[in-house]
Amino acid sequence: MDTPVIEFILQMVSPAVMISACGLMLLTLGNKYSRVVDRIRAFTAELRALKARDGQLSMADAARKRILDLELPDLFRRGRLVRNAILEFYTAVGLFVICSFFIPLTHLGVPNWAPLPIFFLGIASVLVATITAWRETSLSFRMLNLEGRE
Repeated sequence: MDTPVIEFILQMVSPAVMISACGLMLLTLGNKYSRVVDRIRAFTAELRALKARDGQLSMADAARKRILDLELPDLFRRGRLVRNAILEFYTAVGLFVICSFFIPLTHLGVPNWAPLPIFFLGIASVLVATITAWRETSLSFRMLNLEGRE
């Protein structure tokens, strides 16, 4: 083995930095996902209650029903975007873990370049997840504008 043990361990741990970064994003997105799901449940319950007394709605209740009808599709879209971002970050974590396993295999005959494409796929997954999370954040502001008109 021509690589010193310390350097070898450092190479294996390097993807852990990316795993840690993904973990922070997963924590944030997990909380956001919970809030979106809770909000969907609250809005659908409110909408069901308004639809149950559809013929007896005040003007304020009718306006609220219209806003809920506009917001619910956007909330579902936000939920899908957050879910997709979470799945992409989990994919990245998995790829970084696989990369960590491939590094010692390079000393057992696997080509030295083999961990590199796996690492780059992990980075690409982080990029896709970040773009997806950005799209969800943009959509959340659109919903804020709808609520401001209420």
